[in-house]
Amino acid sequence: MDEHPLSPNLGGASGGGDFPSINYLEWYEPRLQQGVTHDLSQSGLQYPWDWESLVEGKMLDGYSDLISKIEFDPRTFVADREQVDYSQVVGGHGVSQCLLFALLAVMNDNKPRKVAVEVPSYAPVSQFARALGCEVIPFTRGPANSSDCGPWKICRSELEEIIDNVCAVVTTPLQNPTGWMMDADDQQWLANICRKAGIGLVSDEVYLDSTKGTEYYRPMHRFGPHCVSVNSLTKCYGLGNLRVGWIIGTKEIAVNAFRAMHNLQGSLAMPSLHLAKLAWPHLDTPLEYIKQRRAENLPLLQEVLSNNGIEWSPPPTGIFGCFPLPEGIDSQWFVEEICSKYDLLVIPGLMFSPELSNLVRVAWGSELSQFSAAMEAFNHCLQELK
Repeated sequence: MDEHPLSPNLGGASGGGDFPSINYLEWYEPRLQQGVTHDLSQSGLQYPWDWESLVEGKMLDGYSDLISKIEFDPRTFVADREQVDYSQVVGGHGVSQCLLFALLAVMNDNKPRKVAVEVPSYAPVSQFARALGCEVIPFTRGPANSSDCGPWKICRSELEEIIDNVCAVVTTPLQNPTGWMMDADDQQWLANICRKAGIGLVSDEVYLDSTKGTEYYRPMHRFGPHCVSVNSLTKCYGLGNLRVGWIIGTKEIAVNAFRAMHNLQGSLAMPSLHLAKLAWPHLDTPLEYIKQRRAENLPLLQEVLSNNGIEWSPPPTGIFGCFPLPEGIDSQWFVEEICSKYDLLVIPGLMFSPELSNLVRVAWGSELSQFSAAMEAFNHCLQELK
């Protein structure tokens, strides 16, 4: 796979001066810090949590206590919501850290230190294994043609070719950037091939809760004792700054993941856990907001795309999706040269793979008036391509 300055840095084990940068974030974060009038880049729900109402003075009551003094176990909250035993749950600081704990917990020590990672993918998901002394080998879940925006299918022959030479597999079932859930047959096939190879399967499910109540809600931990689900309060609940995440697996995997957490983290952040405890009874409300934002905002996006000759079918759930620009238009150039003139930010598909140079990702998780104004700007950007 060819490299691109915005795309994930895959390859061998890294450390010291060879530690891989997250090129996309080094490009993206300065743009966020500068501020933009129209932000269509956020892949998470923008939800107006009312902390003054939730806190009611409680935040200062024991927020710095040791975990042994807190009258609740954060594992219980996850276990009750996901209907698993609390001994199957381990906490961490967001999905990125939980992916690390999960991989350490399921790696097959009798296999080479190589990890198969699904691409296209968000760079921290596909690169982190390199920091653990592993080589990252990609396998593709990609488009059938230049106009295919999902659901994309796994290239099974690619994974079959490498499966006996890796110690684990990492996947993102509800895919970024398409917003589509992995087909059920691909999901079962992926679980089966990992089981037969005797390796663990780590699943980044940070977007999956947007599918709750639908046929697409299929957490990977339900597919076998070798499968681990990783999730957080970040994307679907608008609580990214809390950095509260969790792992769900078997009791044996949870023990390993807990030991990894103890070795690398020690304990979880008490202020975050206290705030998560206050927000937890209200988590279904943000999920309803996702449905509301889809109903309000998606028709506006579809109208703009249709008016500019772009055919697109949105994913059936969630708050973001991707689509192709007119043929020959580079997505990075489009964002930097065209969108910037209208103070608009969207995500170039090159963030996920050098093969996606013609795609952009747009999110519709913002409030209606903000999104409507952003659509006017986006329409102007697309008009300039004609």
